[in-house]
Amino acid sequence: MADNVPTGADGDAETARDSEGVVSARDRFQRLSEDVQGRYREVSDDVRRGAERASDEIRRGADKAREGYREVAEKAREGYREVADKAREGYREVAGRAREGYRDAAETARESYDKVRSDAGNLTREVGFYVRDNPGKALALAAGVGFLLGLLVRGGGDDDD
Repeated sequence: MADNVPTGADGDAETARDSEGVVSARDRFQRLSEDVQGRYREVSDDVRRGAERASDEIRRGADKAREGYREVAEKAREGYREVADKAREGYREVAGRAREGYRDAAETARESYDKVRSDAGNLTREVGFYVRDNPGKALALAAGVGFLLGLLVRGGGDDDD
């Protein structure tokens, strides 16, 4: 065992080489660590920027959807107003026609009533003149009408009561 232990200048050289190897490995590890950390920061920054872009796109999409909803709602309100206006206009037109029809019907009824009344008055005067001019005929006619009405009311005259 004693043979393997370096002594003197050879041992110092070997220790120095081992020390340089450790320092070199440590430096490589440090550079590798810094490289990994740098790449981690780059990936982290890329992910953050991507998330920000996605968030911005989502906000823009939501804004666009809200605007679309507003436009659709406004168009619906305008359509409702147009339909309501047309319905009111149609109602006014129909109501006007109904009033006009009622006025025409009332006027026609008044005219018909006045004509019937006038004709009845004329008929009454004509009958009065006929009775004054022909009292015998009027009396015979009245008796005949009375006899016929009596038969109708009694039921034909075949009963022997």
